[in-house]
Amino acid sequence: MCGIAGAVAFRDGARPDRERLCAMAGLMAHRGPDGEGFWADPRGRAAFAHRRLSIIDIAGGRQPMCSDDGQIALVFNGEIYNYRELRRSLSDQGVRFHTVSDTEVLLRMYERHGSEAVRYLRGMFAFAVWDGRRGELVLARDRVGKKPLFYALEEDSCYFASTLGALRDTDPRARRVNLGALDAFLTLGYVPAPQSIWDGISKLPAGTLLRVSSSGARSLRHWALEGAVQPFAGRFADAVDRLEDLLTTAVTLRLRSDVPLGSFLSGGIDSSLVTAIAARHCQGEALTFSIGFAEAAFDESGYAERVAQHLGTRHRTFTGRPVMLDILPALVRHCAEPFGDSAALAVWLLARETRKHVTVVLTGDGGDEGFGGYDWYRTALRLKRLRSAVPTGVLRLGATVRGQRPWVKRVKRAVGTLALDEPERFAALRMYVRDEEAQTLYAGELLQTRRDGGDGVRAWLAQLYRSGNGSALRRMRLVDVSTYLADCLMPKVDVATMAHSLEARAPLLDHEVLEFALGLPDHWLLDGNGGKPLLKTLLARFLPADLFRRPKHAFSVPFQVWFAGGPTSAWGDQLAESESLRDCGWLNPAGLRTLVREHRDGLRDHSQRLYNLLVLREWLNQH
Repeated sequence: MCGIAGAVAFRDGARPDRERLCAMAGLMAHRGPDGEGFWADPRGRAAFAHRRLSIIDIAGGRQPMCSDDGQIALVFNGEIYNYRELRRSLSDQGVRFHTVSDTEVLLRMYERHGSEAVRYLRGMFAFAVWDGRRGELVLARDRVGKKPLFYALEEDSCYFASTLGALRDTDPRARRVNLGALDAFLTLGYVPAPQSIWDGISKLPAGTLLRVSSSGARSLRHWALEGAVQPFAGRFADAVDRLEDLLTTAVTLRLRSDVPLGSFLSGGIDSSLVTAIAARHCQGEALTFSIGFAEAAFDESGYAERVAQHLGTRHRTFTGRPVMLDILPALVRHCAEPFGDSAALAVWLLARETRKHVTVVLTGDGGDEGFGGYDWYRTALRLKRLRSAVPTGVLRLGATVRGQRPWVKRVKRAVGTLALDEPERFAALRMYVRDEEAQTLYAGELLQTRRDGGDGVRAWLAQLYRSGNGSALRRMRLVDVSTYLADCLMPKVDVATMAHSLEARAPLLDHEVLEFALGLPDHWLLDGNGGKPLLKTLLARFLPADLFRRPKHAFSVPFQVWFAGGPTSAWGDQLAESESLRDCGWLNPAGLRTLVREHRDGLRDHSQRLYNLLVLREWLNQH
């Protein structure tokens, strides 16, 4: 795992700024504390910088790495889990290797297959290739966006880096805030690719290649989940067997490491299943790590300890308390743009403590998207059934209700959501700031941006839903993999773990596992006992049912409680009186005070909106 940066100049006589590249690499030292490297094209057109976290071939995997003739240079962040199999295939074709690293395998694959090499890779990656034969820069990101890559296309050059901060903080240009991206953050809790919070700096979307040359830039998808899915033909028992085979392969591939390795274990279905398979196949004693909270409704540490005891792992539990908000400034600084998943605080704390014991961890990420575990899927499906049962006249009558009482607002909001068509209703359920709420919370240029954008985020989400095929559940999962997973969950894990030089690997996000999961019929994913019957049936081969058959807990931080009462309720007052939120000119102070009051009085749960604003306040303070 690493931090990468680079630049290519396309105008005659122009050269990449070496001093800027070195500064970019320095800002990513946390991603690669074990070494650094620099390479420059002899003709002066391209230069790469690299920070290394040594995982595979500690002695020989140094980067940037060049082909034998010097025409191709590679800089790479991530892991190619099937590198041994690819190396064996290349060796059979007469390719000679100088190291045993996955980096060299990737380089030789590019020499042999060009940009088509990405289709052979099983892993997590973001890489850049300078192809001197073509005068072309190739940027690539893995299928679901496990590893980040940002870039800035300028008049005669292209700069790229693993982190937004490395690009923005070394940029001699004054960048404006992208108000469309800010609206997306407040609405969704994250900024979806290809946007970033800064005008002129983009995120490479997951599953995408970008080819840049003197004639311009061209992006293309190298993987799309929907196009890779085949309906599963077989019985439920066959599907359980097939899943065990796929997941066992995914886990064992991710156990390849030359440094100590463990697992995050929450006690939920996904992390318990990954840990159970890992414990069966790892060499030596399995190590597991979890985090607990004082609030029982959010605490799963007791379940994690019981699972660990049954599996025979050496387990450690760390405790998160309201003081974890002290982590927020560092988290925001590492994200470099507003990011609203509060679970990042818990992952940050867990990663910080885990790194004292291991360098690599397995996680349970991906189980909800692949196997339909999110509560909002069930909510959307219930609303779909309800909409078909409610006469249109009743909806029209509900829309005429007038008044400002809390119950009136709830009725109008529910009726308005129910009256939407299916794609629009799905989008509305995912939005923290709907159009009517933006009218009271937003101000100035941000409000105008929302108005100028029309339906904006809602229309975009609805179109993603419409573009999918199959059942409502399948469409929702496809949307979540393409944006929520890639643009929210994966950055959360990457930032929170790499801040502590800890590598996270997610077997449930192996593309073969995902492709299998999306081909399953809905009734194998939903049941009356919290969902995921297929995963539960497989997990029962490793654990007693009483250890995992219970209501689902999301891996989250209890901000709903912390904002509402006790000493931490002062956070709401700080938001309502925040100078940075007031002086930015984008928010209506009266609307902000209303959010705080309604949440504290128990009229509405605004915890996610308030957390987003808390993050925005910190981000504004830093910029």
